[in-house]
Amino acid sequence: MPVLSRGKGNTGKEALMRLQSYIAMDLHHSHTAIEAQTAGGRVRLRRDGPTEAGFLRAAVKAVRGPKGVVIEEGPMADWAMRLIQPYASEVIICDPRRNRLIAEDGDKSDEIDPGKLIELYRLGALRPVHHPGRVTMMDLRQWVWAYHDQVWLVTAAKNKVKAVLRMAGVSYAHKDVYAPELRGEWLGKLGRPSARAHLRVRYGNLDDLTRRREEVHTRLARLAQRHPVTRRIMGVPGYGPIRALTFMVIVDTPYRFSRVQKLWRYGGLGLEKKQSGDPHRGRLRPGIRYNRRLKAVAKGAAKRALANQDENPFEVVYRRLLKKGVKEPLARLTVSRKMLSVPWGMWKSGKAYDPALVT
Repeated sequence: MPVLSRGKGNTGKEALMRLQSYIAMDLHHSHTAIEAQTAGGRVRLRRDGPTEAGFLRAAVKAVRGPKGVVIEEGPMADWAMRLIQPYASEVIICDPRRNRLIAEDGDKSDEIDPGKLIELYRLGALRPVHHPGRVTMMDLRQWVWAYHDQVWLVTAAKNKVKAVLRMAGVSYAHKDVYAPELRGEWLGKLGRPSARAHLRVRYGNLDDLTRRREEVHTRLARLAQRHPVTRRIMGVPGYGPIRALTFMVIVDTPYRFSRVQKLWRYGGLGLEKKQSGDPHRGRLRPGIRYNRRLKAVAKGAAKRALANQDENPFEVVYRRLLKKGVKEPLARLTVSRKMLSVPWGMWKSGKAYDPALVT
C-alpha cells in the first residue's frame, strides 16, 4: 500500500467518510501511547506499551473495520508506518509543527495527545509529510542524508582547527591551514606544547571525518550510475552524482507535483501571497516553509552552470535576461527554477537531457 500524500483537494470529509475508526500513535523511544476512536468520537481503545513491533501490530489489528492511522513525523515514524501498513486502510505521517500551531492552547505542553491528533485527523486538518513508497528509496535517502551530514561535520572540524589557532593568537587570514604538507608550519607557530597537542587532535578529527565523507561520496557516485533517472539528470549542466541523487530522493516521484510551480514552492523558489494580518498582503513573496536541501540543489547547480562559462543553455538564458534589464537576483532565480523544472520534466517524460528544454 503506498504512503498517503493528500493534496489540498482531498483533505476534507469526503476522503474520510469511508473510515470507521481513527487511530493515533504517540511514538517514543521506549513506549507508545495509542488511542482509537469511532467516526463519532467514541473511544474504542487506549493502550500504552513498549515501542515494539508486536505491540504496535496487535493494537492496530484489535480495531476492526476500515481504519486510518496517524503518526507524527519523527525518527521512528517511517519504521512504524511500514510495520502497520498491511493492517490499516491508510497511514498518514503528519507535520508535528502544524499540529502544535492548530492545537495550541495557552499553557499546553509541546506534546499533543493522541485524542487531539484524532480530532485533527477527522477534520482533515493534518498536513501529510511525504515518505517514499519504496523502502529501497528510503534506504537510498538515508545514505544521501549521511553524506550531507558528513559534509557538515567536516566543515565543523575545519572551524575547530581555526579556533585553536585563534585562541593562540595566530593569524591565518586567506591561508590554507588544512593542507597536510603545511601543518608542521602551523604547529610551529604555537608556542605551548599543550596547544600543539590540541591542534594535532583537531587535525586528526578532520582527517577521519574527511576520509568518511569521501567513502560515502564514492558509494553514492557508484549508486548514481545504477539509477537510470540519476544518470539522465547528471547530463544536465551543474548536476553531479550528489545533486542528482539528492534531487531524486527528495522528489521521489515526478507525479507528486501536478505543476512545476508547486515544485518551485516546495524548493523555496516559488512566490506566495501574504494574507490577512500582513501589512503587505496580496504582494508576492518567497514562502518561509520549504525543503532547504532541494533549494540548495537548485541554487548550487545554477551557480556551477553559470561559473563554467562554456555557453551552456543555462548561461545563455542568464545572459539574455541580464541584457533585457532583468536584475541579477531575479535572473539567478529564473535559472535556479530551471534547475528544478528541467530534471523534473525529463523524469516525467523519460527522456534524456536536451538543451532545448532550458530555452
